[in-house]
Amino acid sequence: MWFKKEYWTTYNVIEAVSWCIKSIIIVPGLIFGIQIWQLYFVALLTSMSLIWASNKKLLPTLVGFNTLWIWLSMMVISQHILDS
Repeated sequence: MWFKKEYWTTYNVIEAVSWCIKSIIIVPGLIFGIQIWQLYFVALLTSMSLIWASNKKLLPTLVGFNTLWIWLSMMVISQHILDS
């Protein structure tokens, strides 16, 4: 499925990038206790884009999930900006 060119539509590319960014944020935090807070800027953009993709693919549960990610990203960004 992933190796077919027809699969890689605009919203599937957005979905793949978004999940990669989220895993890059989550995995180092869980395994090493490292938080790469600058990636939350990218996560914010990809989550907003993924809400569009979820509407396109008719996946309302991902809209809710990505809305939570947007709030999480904004909280982490604001904490680091206010602490500096």
